[in-house]
Amino acid sequence: MKKVHVPLLNTAQAAIYLIAILWVSITASVSHAQVPEPSLPYTVKASDKLIVLAKDLLVRPDAWAEVARFNGLKDPNFVVPGQRLDIPLRLLKYQSTPGKVVSTAGDVQLNAAATTVGAVVNEGARLQVGANSSAVIELGDGSRVKLLPATLMEVTQNRSYAMRDASTSGSTTWFSGLLRLAQGALDTVASQTAKRATPLQIETPTSLVGVRGTQFRVAYEDPASRNSRTEVIEGQVRTENPAQKSGADLPRGTGAVVNPAQKEVKVVQLLPAPDLSSLPAEVFKPQAALPMPTLADASGYRVQVASDAQFEKIVRDLKVMLTAGTPTSVDLGSLASASWHTRVRGIDAQGLEGFDAVKLVAVRDAKPTIWRVITSSLSVRNYQTILSWTGVQADGAPLSASRYTVELGSNAALMQPVVQPPAQTGTASNEWSLGPLKSGVYFVRLKASAPDGTSLPSEIYRFELTGNWGVSVFDASGSLEAVK
Repeated sequence: MKKVHVPLLNTAQAAIYLIAILWVSITASVSHAQVPEPSLPYTVKASDKLIVLAKDLLVRPDAWAEVARFNGLKDPNFVVPGQRLDIPLRLLKYQSTPGKVVSTAGDVQLNAAATTVGAVVNEGARLQVGANSSAVIELGDGSRVKLLPATLMEVTQNRSYAMRDASTSGSTTWFSGLLRLAQGALDTVASQTAKRATPLQIETPTSLVGVRGTQFRVAYEDPASRNSRTEVIEGQVRTENPAQKSGADLPRGTGAVVNPAQKEVKVVQLLPAPDLSSLPAEVFKPQAALPMPTLADASGYRVQVASDAQFEKIVRDLKVMLTAGTPTSVDLGSLASASWHTRVRGIDAQGLEGFDAVKLVAVRDAKPTIWRVITSSLSVRNYQTILSWTGVQADGAPLSASRYTVELGSNAALMQPVVQPPAQTGTASNEWSLGPLKSGVYFVRLKASAPDGTSLPSEIYRFELTGNWGVSVFDASGSLEAVK
């Protein structure tokens, strides 16, 4: 192979390279592999001259001595075309790669001033999100970070390095990013296409999390406990406990709580997404209570409400804990009357939050007047189950309706409808064919249309058909039971 010789042009340069030779000879027994310092590869070209190379690549020309030592060069004056040199990041020139604000909702400040979409986020920038507010920033490498309500974060490092790539005709850009989370929580989707000089890192006062391409959450919400938590939705991350010099790898679907007073970083399986099918599709003010689902091993729930399906504009971030496993709900009454994207995830005994389930929930101004059934019966005629009833208004006054319609489902939220005869669309009769029903448990809501066109729904009722329904049993009175 042809060697590239670099002439020493002046006394100062000669001194630099003489120091480099002496340094390498003294440290020849130190293996490059033993140096844990992050570095990037550079492929030597035939036209390269070390003086120019050091000036173009390094933070200062005399840093070449350290590069030579790092690579174990016997003679720092000679390199071979095609040779790979690993250069420590701290010695490389870099460019700051600004990010930008891509979404805001509510009170969002950048460097203590209100910000807007499109604002530039430089290194050293501080972002603060108020209560019932949220923001999304995009880093220079394309990674997206969602700041949840009541979060304070600093972009400590967001930079890029241009290095020659032997597999291409030009250079390749490598990225390095570090975010400091002082309080709150972040949802992060790290770019999977970017080359990373170091993993994208999120540092809290008690933990350090590094990733190269994944989706994960980091939170530091309770400074009193000093605990940090990390939950991995996709990919794999590494979480460190700097105080204890310990850490753990977290694959997809796991999480860990870092306690600076405990050495072990215990990896835990995240709770699955809860089933929201039984939750109502609409809630009514003034309380607008949304009941929580049932999820095994959950000690509480995180509920986030957003105006968009991507949850970039989160307007509520609610945490509700269970008391002795009793059912509970969250109050959405302060929201504007509209349809809201709502996601719910379980919280386990360690405080780790599981996978999300999402449901569109409508918040209504006021609940319509509800009337109730006072007598009811079921019967079988021509293989059809017939429901008959008598109803009164909520105050006990007689109910006058021009027509009725019926909703029939297999759960209390009526989210799993049961097909009914299509020809029957509404009748003024207090009798309705439910079709050829099999044995089982059903739920029904009746809707009465008043003469002025107002639709008044009844309460939701439950009834059960026994196994011999339509075979030896053909009638049942008082069948409807109100669902509380």
